[in-house]
Amino acid sequence: MLRPDSVIEVAVFVPLRQTFHYLSNPERPNDEVVPGSLLRVPFGRGIRNGIVLRVGLHPEADRRLKSIVELVDAKPIINQELMQLGLWSSEYYHHPIGEVLASMLPRKLRRIGSPERLQKYEWVGIHPSQGRALTIKAPRQASLLRLLERGPMLIEDFQTLTFDWRRALRELEKKSLVHRRLYHPKTRLSPTETIELNNTQEDAVKSITSGLGSFRTYLLHGVTGSGKTEVYMAAITDTLKLNQTVLMLVPEIILTHVLVARLKRRFGTIVAVLHSGLSDKDRVQIWQQCRDGEIGVLIGTRSAVWAPLQTIGLIVVDEEHDSSFKQQEGFRYNARDIAIKRAQQLCVPIVLGTATPSLEAYLNVEKNKYVYLSLPERTGVAKLPSIACIDMRGLKMTGGLSDRLCVALGNCLQRGEQALLFLNRRGFAPVTLCHQCGYIVTCERCDAKLVWHKGNRVLSCHQCDSQKSLQQIPQCCPGPDLVPIGLGTEQVEEVLKKIFPGKSVVRIDRDSMRKKGTIEETFSAIREGSVDILIGTQMLAKGHDFSRVSLVGIVDADSQLFSSDFRAEEKLAQMIIQVAGRAGRADIPGEVLIQTHQPHHPLLQTLLVDGYHRFAKDALKERRAASLPPYVSMAMIRAEAPNPELPLKFLTVLIERVRMQGMQGSEILGPIPAAIEKKAGRYRAQIAITAQSRMVLAATVKSFIESSSDVPMRRKVRWAIDVDPHDTI
Repeated sequence: MLRPDSVIEVAVFVPLRQTFHYLSNPERPNDEVVPGSLLRVPFGRGIRNGIVLRVGLHPEADRRLKSIVELVDAKPIINQELMQLGLWSSEYYHHPIGEVLASMLPRKLRRIGSPERLQKYEWVGIHPSQGRALTIKAPRQASLLRLLERGPMLIEDFQTLTFDWRRALRELEKKSLVHRRLYHPKTRLSPTETIELNNTQEDAVKSITSGLGSFRTYLLHGVTGSGKTEVYMAAITDTLKLNQTVLMLVPEIILTHVLVARLKRRFGTIVAVLHSGLSDKDRVQIWQQCRDGEIGVLIGTRSAVWAPLQTIGLIVVDEEHDSSFKQQEGFRYNARDIAIKRAQQLCVPIVLGTATPSLEAYLNVEKNKYVYLSLPERTGVAKLPSIACIDMRGLKMTGGLSDRLCVALGNCLQRGEQALLFLNRRGFAPVTLCHQCGYIVTCERCDAKLVWHKGNRVLSCHQCDSQKSLQQIPQCCPGPDLVPIGLGTEQVEEVLKKIFPGKSVVRIDRDSMRKKGTIEETFSAIREGSVDILIGTQMLAKGHDFSRVSLVGIVDADSQLFSSDFRAEEKLAQMIIQVAGRAGRADIPGEVLIQTHQPHHPLLQTLLVDGYHRFAKDALKERRAASLPPYVSMAMIRAEAPNPELPLKFLTVLIERVRMQGMQGSEILGPIPAAIEKKAGRYRAQIAITAQSRMVLAATVKSFIESSSDVPMRRKVRWAIDVDPHDTI
């Protein structure tokens, strides 16, 4: 007879919806296996990791159960609070619990055992005057010294730097410019940066801090440059005074470095950063410090929402509208929404900050689910920039730039100010064709055109990242004459250098910033004033404070005006306001010029005349009339296979089975091919499910899952569920 405490229910780290039962290890009867423990268990022909869900006799348990291989860590690796959050997330997003719990752990812990205890150091800079002397000959060493002049820094503080900081530190140590000493986790530095708030900022802080100790969601709607970060820091200060911690989420890794440096100047060594750019070893160390209560403020990107931070008293989500918070592969969760649920479980306030609130946030304010806080003006003497459209119809263009924009650029440079041009399309040209026969070069693995990258002399697919040299292009006709069509950031950079010779032009996109250290060095040069014109993609669109940028030019605003994605106009409006917000952030007046062939489009007119708030109100009316989110709940079911017919057939069978069950209250649209049907050699199709009730939507999705269990072709098709999708095409 099995002892009741010997049978263990385990969520194994595999993409299967069921859980599995094992016996405790007979060779180690004293191992204390509890919910949240990390185990190694036999699975199939191998061994997998898994998390204990429950301990106790199960009705289906019998003597044929296998025993666990090993209890990896005596201490539960997932605490009760995060276990509850994981179970809720698995049910809400209809994703296997094993993969949900695995996503909570650093990648290294999903594969191996207990985190190793790592020695911690802090680095201290000395002789800052000599650091300035190193600027020309050793710029990276000088950059580190400038950081260290602000105060001691933990070794992990340098993880956000992408250049070879280890070598630079070694060289500085040899020169006796820095030294290291053991770091005690409870060490806190005295604040070195004070916070001065205006009246609206003080009101926002009072509202947030009055809610400490209770769950409430605050939407902090502040125009660009209104000082949302100062509000965050003031609220964090009050939270830390209560001996509680703070979790802060940001959408992009590129935004963490400046923010972390600023928070460290304010709060010292208790601030840490967690994102996918860190090494596996460093991620495990930060994760362990969170679990051990050694971190006071954790700043991170999407995956940091799962960090085992102790005694959380406040959660902040900066740029809450940003689609980067939505995971697009595997476990398709939204970190913003998970953060709200976590705050609710912990009974703590959460602040959602943005200059361009999502329509979901606006609707929740209308329903009194969120508390609305407004910062309508910029801080100090800074004023919002003037915004105007340039009608491109019939104009002579030079590399995509109109004469009016070029004149504005010239005037800006003549005044000794900086300009920023935004074009969300990297590469030299999005289309390459043969001038002799009209053949357009496409990707063999995707339904996508190859993008011309002139600097590397390659044609690249931006869907699957495959590349071809010009010599590898199929010979469509004798002596093909390949020409680029359309505009990319690389081409605009080339044109600007010709129009403004002698001026420093810097391109910031995923291609130009690949080399380690380039991002930090480039942004440092921009702030020091050695860059005249910036040209870039969405990497430049948000969060950056370039005090000398007075002119912003949006080179092409038309790309999303006629998209089939119902969220396209919302995303475009947010992008325009965010990019425009980079201008005039100090005492220099700002100007924004938007090039478009549709100057009278309602979206542009509304933004220019009445602002983003009016746009959001109008967009919500349209969504309600069309029965689209946020007025209905939505899920997408996406299927893909190497065979072009299988995804559509598979989804058709599922729909027929679900409709036979007589599901009421939900609408099923499709199946249809995806907008880019073929990607990376696989053909894709999808269906959309909408319902007025979240419960009805969940019931319908569960019906699809149950109906798939015995579909003959299901093993030939890869399919996934996407609840609250951000992309619907």
